[in-house]
Amino acid sequence: MKATVVLAAAAVAAPGLSAVHSTQPPAEFRYTAAQLQCARFEENSRGRVVVETAGRRRQETVGRSGRWSLRARESASSIALEAWYDSLSVWREGPAGKSIPNTDGLLGGRYRGVLTSAGRYAVLARPFIPDEVAEVAELGGALEDLLPPLPTAPLEVGQKWGDSTGLELRRLPDSVAPGGVVHRLRLRVRTEAQLAAVRGDTLTVPAQQVTLEEGQLDWAPQVGLVRRVRHIVVESTIPAGGPLPQAVRSRLEQDVMLVRLTGAVGSRSTACP
Repeated sequence: MKATVVLAAAAVAAPGLSAVHSTQPPAEFRYTAAQLQCARFEENSRGRVVVETAGRRRQETVGRSGRWSLRARESASSIALEAWYDSLSVWREGPAGKSIPNTDGLLGGRYRGVLTSAGRYAVLARPFIPDEVAEVAELGGALEDLLPPLPTAPLEVGQKWGDSTGLELRRLPDSVAPGGVVHRLRLRVRTEAQLAAVRGDTLTVPAQQVTLEEGQLDWAPQVGLVRRVRHIVVESTIPAGGPLPQAVRSRLEQDVMLVRLTGAVGSRSTACP
């Protein structure tokens, strides 16, 4: 059976959806194994990369579309999480043409880790990323970046929560969907790093890198995360040296949408209870 978007998420995205104006009590946001066990998500990403070096400017477009399947179980005070791509397409297009690598070697490969109720993820295992795929898309940390962080305290509408990493979450007015009330959070985070990736997932070099992310997540109390929308800008300055004979400046602007799907876990898994 073809998977379909969860009704709550579809309604949130639809024009004319009204906000709830009545008094809204504090809402709690936390992941549980029950929410994520047998969950499926569709992920779509589109971006533009501009690279400048030695007076030359090159522009590329990149994209990724895939469907995730997840398994989860309670483990001590956290969640043991396993995830894999059931389908995946990645591409990169630039002056030299369009590259669409075969991703079959990655499908079904397991990402494993431990997730806290607030969305902090620790890696235990990553699948092998074929070289031709790594040249086009950075997928080694795909699961680490999949699920958004959550506030550790209940929030009233209009209330903000943040942490020492620069993350800020603000609760928006709730929305009414056919499946019930949907809580909404606005996310903003700015981070700086001293390393930047040059090729795939394996090579990094010293750099000045600033990442700014803004987005929204929609949360149904009955099922948890139903939709995440992200706009990400990454600006990097890499000095000359090592593998780079010339200094490089780059800017990546990317839009990503993650939507929860209904339906059973894909055929590459054993049946979920």
